[in-house]
Amino acid sequence: MLVRHFMTRDVVTLTEGMRCREVLRLFQKKKLRRAPVMRGERLVGMVSLTDLFRILPGSVGELDTHAGATNENSVVTQVMATKLVTLHPEEHLEEAAHKMMTHKIGGLPVLLEGRLEGLLTESDIFRAFVGMTRPEGELRVTFALHAGLKDAPDPMLIALRLSFRVRGYLVHERPGGEEIALMRLQGNKKLALIEALNQAGYTIIEVVDARPAAEERPAA
Repeated sequence: MLVRHFMTRDVVTLTEGMRCREVLRLFQKKKLRRAPVMRGERLVGMVSLTDLFRILPGSVGELDTHAGATNENSVVTQVMATKLVTLHPEEHLEEAAHKMMTHKIGGLPVLLEGRLEGLLTESDIFRAFVGMTRPEGELRVTFALHAGLKDAPDPMLIALRLSFRVRGYLVHERPGGEEIALMRLQGNKKLALIEALNQAGYTIIEVVDARPAAEERPAA
């Protein structure tokens, strides 16, 4: 899964001369948490709500009070981050998630040859992974891949031999080395698949059948 398929392309951008109070109003009006700061077509910084709250009151209603007027002339260049972590459109979503966790950043600009192409946020990644794991009209099978199992058949090959169409496959390693796998499938031989996985040495953890009722009858 590549970043370009999930990033937001219609990005609200800021300019260096914008006042922080103006940006806070913009953020709250458009329900934004961060935005890139541009100098022409060049990305020069990122501003987040947290950056703004360091010098401004926490609500638009307080901006016109005495407390809100204290930093009324502050501009985004005074609070923006300039040491930026960026993404390439062809990077994988997993790498983007790793960068966000490592640097504790909720959103990353996506650059192609120095040009801003989009913005990828935690929400974009969350929606992507929910879409990958939610069985919309499909069969979802979660099972354990044992670390000590040798020469085990490939679970996807097992499914393909039973005429399933594999719509998604995820593997997560637990502490201790055991791996948990999830397959999203389209096909009718549910019981045959479960039996084949069991015979191959895999432990079935969960089966979620979201197929239409008409497909459940020939499921054996």
